[in-house]
Amino acid sequence: MEIQAIGIMGANAAGCAMAEVFLKNGFQVRVYNDSKDGLDVSLAKISWSLRQAGTDKLLANIEGIQDLSKFAGADIVIEADSKSAEERKIYFSKLRQYLGERCVLAAGCSVHPLKEAMEYSDFPKERTLGFHFMTPVRTNPLVELVRTDQTGDEYITAAADLLRKIGKTPVIVKDNPGQIVERLARPFVLAAFKLLESGRGSPHDIDGAFREVAQAPAGPFEMVDSAGLDADYDASQAIYAALGKPERLAPSATQLRLVQYGQLGRKAMRGFYIYEDGLIVGENPILPNIVKYLGLKKTPKEDIFAEIMRPVVEEAKILASEIMASEYDIETAMKLAFGWPKGPFAFSRDMAHLLERKKTSEFDKLDTY
Repeated sequence: MEIQAIGIMGANAAGCAMAEVFLKNGFQVRVYNDSKDGLDVSLAKISWSLRQAGTDKLLANIEGIQDLSKFAGADIVIEADSKSAEERKIYFSKLRQYLGERCVLAAGCSVHPLKEAMEYSDFPKERTLGFHFMTPVRTNPLVELVRTDQTGDEYITAAADLLRKIGKTPVIVKDNPGQIVERLARPFVLAAFKLLESGRGSPHDIDGAFREVAQAPAGPFEMVDSAGLDADYDASQAIYAALGKPERLAPSATQLRLVQYGQLGRKAMRGFYIYEDGLIVGENPILPNIVKYLGLKKTPKEDIFAEIMRPVVEEAKILASEIMASEYDIETAMKLAFGWPKGPFAFSRDMAHLLERKKTSEFDKLDTY
């Protein structure tokens, strides 16, 4: 099976970016949105981007639609917009009657597992799979390609070939809450919160130490600010609940308080940092009112790195055993998603001396002072 005609459900930012990537790689694209104004704005953005790149001739290959029947003839329909469970059920039910006998449905599934989307759809299970495009969609090469035990091999192969044709690297994942990237983002972020709450550095200290030792482009608080504290907290809650509420993945109460105060990150101009024109210009002055021991203790950068990376490695081992994922796939996903030079297993081997657990003195526990 070869995929040529692309349907995209949702003209949000992710949907627009997907459409643009497919267009630039020679595909025919139809983009659906239920809002006429929203669709027009999205098509205007795509048009502007293509004109700026000198590829406006590609505009002949895209069509904005508001009638799901126009997806007839598509080889794949990709869900880009995030909808409620009820809205999803309605859309999938309507969509089913218009898709051909070879069409593939690629549900969006990053935090929530693919099996949830399949509950809302009577679409053939062998032709249902999941896509998780990493942000920024235009430039990040990783796409998690999610399958269940019922997904047909030929459709997985066709989807993987499609992704390679648009310059993406597909990592095939057996369906689970959070897949690889969002699942391992949980211990990464939670470990940083624990360091913050125990007084072992400010956000800047913790981010800077992690960036330096890991040679990573961003620290955990910078990443949460970019994603949005509310979206990241919702992801934590969903994955925690779906996995049976393991204590190690319990969401951060500090993060919840920040969300309740409207400190949502870059999009709100304030999160862990203050932003102007998209750039960090300071740390948020509200933090000392929320974090009791903020920055009280000076902590070596190697210790900060170890406290963050150790639970990521441990969770990666648990994930690999649960879904029978290869070490290579987990390494690839984390390196591409976060821009790390190594995945958690390579960090574990190459920096074993840093990741060894140290005995903690009672005097290191701030509440005993």
